[in-house]
Order: sequence, then C-alpha cells, then structure tokens
Amino acid sequence: MSLSRRSFLQASGVALAAGALPLKAEASGSQPALPVPPLLESRRGQPLFLTLQSAHWSFLGGAKAPVWGINGMYLGPTVKVHSGDDVKLIYSNRLAEPVSMTISGLLEPGTLTGGGARMMSPGVDWSPVLPIRQPAATCWYHANTPNRMGPHVYNGLAGMWIVEDEISKNLPLPNHYGVDDFPLIIQDKRLDGFGVPQYDTPASGGFFGDTMLVNGVQSPFVEVSRGWVRLRLLNASNARRYELSMSDGRPFHVVASDLGFLPAPMTVQRLSLAPGERREVLVDMSQGEEVSITAGEAAGVMERLRGLFEPSSILVSTLVLTLKPTGLLPLVTDNLPMRLLADQILSGNVIRTRDLRLGDSQPGVNGTMWDINRIDLTAQQGTWERWTIHADMPQSFHVEGVSFLVKSVNGAAPLVEDAGFKDTVWVDGDVELLVYFNQPSYEHFPFVYRSGALELADRGSAGNMLVQPSM
Repeated sequence: MSLSRRSFLQASGVALAAGALPLKAEASGSQPALPVPPLLESRRGQPLFLTLQSAHWSFLGGAKAPVWGINGMYLGPTVKVHSGDDVKLIYSNRLAEPVSMTISGLLEPGTLTGGGARMMSPGVDWSPVLPIRQPAATCWYHANTPNRMGPHVYNGLAGMWIVEDEISKNLPLPNHYGVDDFPLIIQDKRLDGFGVPQYDTPASGGFFGDTMLVNGVQSPFVEVSRGWVRLRLLNASNARRYELSMSDGRPFHVVASDLGFLPAPMTVQRLSLAPGERREVLVDMSQGEEVSITAGEAAGVMERLRGLFEPSSILVSTLVLTLKPTGLLPLVTDNLPMRLLADQILSGNVIRTRDLRLGDSQPGVNGTMWDINRIDLTAQQGTWERWTIHADMPQSFHVEGVSFLVKSVNGAAPLVEDAGFKDTVWVDGDVELLVYFNQPSYEHFPFVYRSGALELADRGSAGNMLVQPSM
C-alpha cells in the first residue's frame, strides 16, 4: 500500500484526533445500529433453505464490498429449531468453488455432520434431515471445507443456530428475538481503505485482523428495554480470543455455555470468548443507564499509523456493543432464577485416558498431520474418556459429536462460567476434559477434533474420530 504525502498527513491527523478521544466519545458520534440477522424458524415440517452465494456488504458504512454470505446477505440468518423435531435442511451451493458446511454444537451422527464427505460442488445441494434430540443450546453453522475453512468462514459462511426445549421456553429469561434476546457474532477482519476485507493465509499461527466487527459492523449500538437483556455471544473469528467487560464495571450473568444452560447463573466481571465458543449472558439494564461492552485496550496512535503501511493484528477499536435503554417497562421483570437446571450435571466412569498435543509452528496433533482418509482414534458411543489437551501456542480446541466437561486448567479449577457442557475450550498449557460420546460416527463419516484456530486446522492440526455405535 502506498500513500502520498498529503494522504499521509490526512491519515495522521485522523489517527491523532481519534487517539485523543475517550472511548465513549469516540463511539457516540456515528455508531451504526446493530444489524439483527433475520430469524429462520422450523415449523410444521417445512424445510429450511440456506443458499451459499456471493453478496455485498458495507462494513464501515460506506461503499459495499463483495463478500460471501447466506440467503443474500453477509453471514446468515439465525436458525431456530426445537428439540424433538426432525428438521429438513437444504443447503444450496451457488458459489464458484466446493464448500462443505457443519453445525457446531448440534449433536448428530457423523453421517449428518458435514465435512469432506459432504462436499458440495458449485451448483449442488445437500439436504440432510436432522433429528433434534438435545437440550437447548446456542450453536453455530459454518463452513468446514477441508483445508479451506479459514478463508470460507472469513468470507462470510457462518450464522447462529438456536435449539429450544421445554426448559428454555419456561424459564423466566428474555426470549423475544431482536427485542431483548440478541445474537452477537464477533469477528476480526483486515479492511483496506475502501472497506474491502483482505485475507492472506499467515505463514504460522492463525489469522488476526485489526478491525473488530459485530454482526458485520464496527462498534454498533442497540436500543433495549429497561430490564434483563439476553446476549448470545459467538466468537466467529479465525483465531482471536476476546476478554469482555462492561464499561461501568457491572457484571455479566452467565446462564449458558456451548451446549446449554449452566446449573445456575454465574456472575463474572470479565468474560473470555475463544474462537468457536458460545456464551449466553444476561445484563441488568433496569437502572436505565447506557453501558458498553469492551474487549480490552485498543491500538494506540503509533500502532494506528503503522497499520496504514503494513498489516496489523492490533484492534483499532475494542468497543463491542453499546446498550441504550429506552422505554419504561421491561419485557421480563422476574428476578434472575436461582437455578437453571433441575439436577446437577453428572459424569460417568472413565474407561480410557488420552493425551493430545496440538501443534504450533509445526501443525498437527501428536506430531501427525491430518489425513482425510485416516482414522486417528476410536471410541465407544455412550462412554466417558479423560482427555488432556496440551498446547504451547495458545489456541482453542473443538470436538465434533461430543459434549465435555472442563475438569482442570493447568492443574487449577476451571473458570466458573465453564461449569456446563461444552464442545470448545481455550488451551494455554494443559486442559483436562471429561468427554462423553453422544453420537456415533463412521469410517467414511468420522467426527473431527481440531484446533479452533482455523488456519492451524487447515494446515493439519486435526484428527478423525470413529465412534462405534452403542449396541
């Protein structure tokens, strides 16, 4: 990228002026409204259509950039399904290259998981019928094209997927989509001077951008009622982990993790969100005061200037979302429930212990690169195993088709917000998991366990898992 002397001086002035403003003042002038993806809900056996296609989107409020998306927009609609239903899903690939899709968090047999065995060539459809047989959870659907997951998700092939059940319908929690219950899909990108996303596969590690987006825009605001507000957080970034906090110090009330409700709400001041991880939080807006969610310190003036001339991995702004209360009466006035699940989460007898070491500068798992045609481990449906995951380079770790409990992190107790069942965890050192094999997989339709840093997974930090069906 080259700049004239005049352009450099103009850019320098803009950066210096922006750097001199406090975060709230910087955000209050021209904040965009939070885009809320349309809701696509399964009803009466009608199929759900998800068309993968080219689209255009304005990330910074100016000209629209060419992107990929689903159903004509960047990212995709929020899909809502109900436990007990059989949902027919029709994917249509209208892109110019092969793509495969998956739904992380949806507990289905390997035949329905997606991946290399379900690659859709251009112009081809895939129409699985999904039996929804699991507790309420916030999941996400996204590209899992072998060796191309990083660029495909970055281009826009991702969206939120919500499972409801009888418990979730009857709990006194906000559940009016787009009114007091909001999906927040957080990503980081590198945008050029015209707001067009730039992507280059890094030589090592995962991709990091300098612009944080929520539902496809930077630093948005949303008007909410004066009461409890529910935020469904999804980190759809390729490799970046976020540490979230409230600008005035008020807490997050965490009610759910990747695979459903925690036993009881957990109150935290800071909330981590690893790539691929989901968390549901409640925020108390009853006092009627505006508040923002932030993700740490933003880039300083020198980092911003440097970013004009070379790619930067330091976020220009770390403002996630501003909540602006309006109106007089909230939709949900109940106190926060003391418990969310009737029973404690129990684990079973461990029948096997495994150690998995994730690669860093040299990708792979236990020194072996992923091979689409090789089964790397075999397990039994309905059993428990103890896995110890090790990573020298901090990264998230994800497993398809299972649910696990985090038992320890570097020998210490896990975070309180990790008390529920999960499928994704941040690994910085050693993490001990109790893994339950909910669903079967098959030799030609295995489950994949992989690094949550998409570029590391694309380069071979993954493995195939065969889960023998229970008799």
